[in-house]
Amino acid sequence: MRTEIWTGPKTDLGDAFVKHSEAYRINDRYAVGRIERGWLDAIRSRAIRLGDATLRELTDQMMRLLKDPQAIGSDFKDRIQSAFDTSRELAYPLSHRYLKEVHSYSGVSLEYTLSCMDLGWIRRFEDEAVADPTMRSFVKEMTHHFENKAGRPKTEAYRQAFDAYSEGLICQLLRDKVGERLNITKIDARKSSAPDFHCVLSPDKKGSEQLEFYIEVKSLDLADAPHRLKEMLDEQLETQLSLEAQLNNGAKIAMAESEIAPNRGVGGDPAYDPWSVGKNIEFIAQKASSNFKNKQFALGPTFALVNLLRVNIMGQGLGTLAPVFYDDYSGGSCESGVLWNAAFGATGDPVYRRPEFEGKGDVEGRLTRDGVLADPSLNLDAAGVIFLHDDEGYKFDGLYDAKWTQASSGWSNLHVEEALYALCHDYNDRRNEFSYKYSRYSRRRP
Repeated sequence: MRTEIWTGPKTDLGDAFVKHSEAYRINDRYAVGRIERGWLDAIRSRAIRLGDATLRELTDQMMRLLKDPQAIGSDFKDRIQSAFDTSRELAYPLSHRYLKEVHSYSGVSLEYTLSCMDLGWIRRFEDEAVADPTMRSFVKEMTHHFENKAGRPKTEAYRQAFDAYSEGLICQLLRDKVGERLNITKIDARKSSAPDFHCVLSPDKKGSEQLEFYIEVKSLDLADAPHRLKEMLDEQLETQLSLEAQLNNGAKIAMAESEIAPNRGVGGDPAYDPWSVGKNIEFIAQKASSNFKNKQFALGPTFALVNLLRVNIMGQGLGTLAPVFYDDYSGGSCESGVLWNAAFGATGDPVYRRPEFEGKGDVEGRLTRDGVLADPSLNLDAAGVIFLHDDEGYKFDGLYDAKWTQASSGWSNLHVEEALYALCHDYNDRRNEFSYKYSRYSRRRP
């Protein structure tokens, strides 16, 4: 998913740029191709909002340059580009640093972790950080990892930056979703056994009670990281070299095939199948189970939040929240819901997948491991599990074990439902469509 750089009100600087672009779009001497209106509006708005004299002067300078480029002469493009680059770095230093890292790979390879971050959200973090200490801490941490003064391998620095980005994204998405009813703050990272967020959910109607709970976040990395990240860099480099060789040999059109496979292990895997439902379920369940520890769930009712933005989860729509759902593609078949089974699946459960062609059976095999809420060796003391994933937009989907409340500190199933209803997108519609009893069932505690 890629969000727009700026969705706020238009500014006079943006209007001046649009007017300039329309007048000089076919004039190579004055047309500017590396500047976006969204950035100009964001920078101008920030200069006015913060009352930053230096930034205001730079944006005024761009206004003057755009007003009469022919009076500037041959160095117009260099001057407007320089003013833009300087103002963006001053206004949004983290976004500037991120872009610098991305551009260092441009035309050479693809850095997978960087590609999983959204520049529009990073820009928003920096604006939110002006008045919000929690967002300011995420911006500071990301900047620290991008600067990488310790000289760690870049793939490792990017992974650390993504963890901070993940927490910032989750924090802001939840605030956007719930609004003023939710007070969410970051817990001091130095408290190693503490969860990531403390939350207070205010009642939405008279007679309801205030809910206090915690969220522990884990951002699942791709298979065999960091070694697989380096391998992916090499694979993408080989693709670029192949394209370049074809063009150098006179080809008018260069073609090369490559696969971005975050769930495939390093060195290749003969059993790897990107369309395998069972492999996806087991990959997510194994990664999640190995990351969560019960000591992080001891302060009170705590939700396990799994960020899946770096892994392949096979977009299944609403079906992902059902044990099995009917898919009418290619004649119709049954398919196992990835997220439900990653939470509640049990070893030996049958797995169903979309057949490769009409007439082929839909039975793929059986699960070889338990889901994160059903794993007896983990026995996770979580109020529920929430998955963040990209399904035509960022989505939170929540599932919980109804029996958890028997051992919880005063929470009932209604408390868990209320929290999930507030935090997760379209929770009520989803539970009604796919038999709510499924999200309340677990074999973990017979």
